[in-house]
Amino acid sequence: MTNITHMVWKILDNSPCIRRVMNRDLVNTTALAKHLISEHKINATLDAVSSAIRRYKSDPYNDIYNRANNVISLGGISTKSKLANISLIKDTEVEEILPKLFSVIQFHRGDVLRIIQADEAIKILVNEKNLDTVKKLFPEKKVIKIDRNLAEINMHLHPEAVKTPGIIAVISNELAINGVNVMETMSCVPEMLFFVEEKDILKAYNVFYQLCPPDQG
Repeated sequence: MTNITHMVWKILDNSPCIRRVMNRDLVNTTALAKHLISEHKINATLDAVSSAIRRYKSDPYNDIYNRANNVISLGGISTKSKLANISLIKDTEVEEILPKLFSVIQFHRGDVLRIIQADEAIKILVNEKNLDTVKKLFPEKKVIKIDRNLAEINMHLHPEAVKTPGIIAVISNELAINGVNVMETMSCVPEMLFFVEEKDILKAYNVFYQLCPPDQG
């Protein structure tokens, strides 16, 4: 029985679509058990699989997921489009040039400047209108690649989000379910930024709109 339970739980862990309808009490346990037995060739009785599903629904993981979803619903969203991502080799020369960015980016006019630093590369996200100007600051040999036609979704999180596990898991699952590929992410609490291709911005916005609908009061 234990092996069957672990098998069923592993299947459900890897099935965000199923978990979503389970969390909303929109799935018939017996029907789901029949589906899992057929789809995954589970060698177990219908009662055994149904029992594993019922125990999964009461598992603490789902309470964590639901709490995270509730906190996300208290947030707000905004978007920006026509962005570009410049990937640069991380070395001393590039790091010395970075301060010059602040002389060409005009924040008072709403210009975007996001900098992400890792061990091997530095990424700079700017408005496409500033792309050529920013490129000229860096030697061509330092540019790894440039991604154009990007859009940003800025999620302004409720203060409780900092203390709530599962926030990123909920958002990532919903985006994946809806076929949205996230090109980059970064956070600056209380904001969390997601960068997607412009062709996906409507789908991505709808996902976030469902997660944190505007106050109707």
